[in-house]
Amino acid sequence: MVLPLSLLSLLWASTYLRSTHASRQSLIVTNNSKAGLAWPNGDFVDIQQFTKTGKVSWYYTWGPIGVDTTDIEFVPMLWGADQVDQFTSSINRTLQRTGATAVLGMNEPQETGQSNLTPEQGVAMWTAYLEPLKSQGVRLGSPAPSGAPSGKQWLLDWLGACGNNCTVDFIALHWYDVNATKFQEYLEDFHSTFQRPLWVTEWTCQNFNNATAQCSPEDIIAFMNQTQSFMDSTLWVERYAWFGAMENLQGVNPEDGLMTSTGKINSLGMQYINESSTSSATPSIPPSAIIPSLAFPVSRNPALFCAIYCLVFLSGFLS
Repeated sequence: MVLPLSLLSLLWASTYLRSTHASRQSLIVTNNSKAGLAWPNGDFVDIQQFTKTGKVSWYYTWGPIGVDTTDIEFVPMLWGADQVDQFTSSINRTLQRTGATAVLGMNEPQETGQSNLTPEQGVAMWTAYLEPLKSQGVRLGSPAPSGAPSGKQWLLDWLGACGNNCTVDFIALHWYDVNATKFQEYLEDFHSTFQRPLWVTEWTCQNFNNATAQCSPEDIIAFMNQTQSFMDSTLWVERYAWFGAMENLQGVNPEDGLMTSTGKINSLGMQYINESSTSSATPSIPPSAIIPSLAFPVSRNPALFCAIYCLVFLSGFLS
């Protein structure tokens, strides 16, 4: 899931041009700090409100450029073919400036609405742009398939096509559904199949099979408690990032949001960062705001996000 790249790239570019050259300090990730942020907000939302407890130790932006307002570890990403020029022109500087220790592969490659790559195209992209980064000492995360049945098969086919040409240090994956136990079983199956550590770079309590039967706030609290506790206590789950730390979840159940519609951390966000025990959710957007026709959140459509935030940026620049 991601935003339309054309506009999002403008947001990343504005952040990049304003970036300082100070290197970031990476926290040592432990069982108590595996949590991360899938962060499409640039510097327009205060990321520091999510880092004060130490539970969140890293973030990514579905792209190669981070933000200037945090010292937690940034993990760059090559989203897909549309992002190659931006990635190749910025990744070396990003690695030097931030001290990043890992880079993520392509976003949901088996989905036509996402990076939309055949396994063979994925191999060509990996060997051209990601594998060479191993010489800089970074770890490489696999392309992250969606939780659809086609995702696991795509990854198997991709690894088969790679042969010995792809160094995959960990498997990245996404999962959207409503049953916490099935989520655990899904991770166990991926770990058993691929025999590598896992990064869950998107997951949430979202029903894509029936848009009218979404998780209630109470369901989401219980789902987050069970799944987050499972990953914290499972050694082969290295990192995870909930969807979503954004003001508008673009078709995903708005009750899954970690912030209000004005960008302030809400009670679910506080639960995620372990600031307090959440006994009831405070929805920032009414359930009626769910858009059933959109079968993907913001991360699936980089352009929509960029359009919104580029307007914000330009308005501030021109004022």
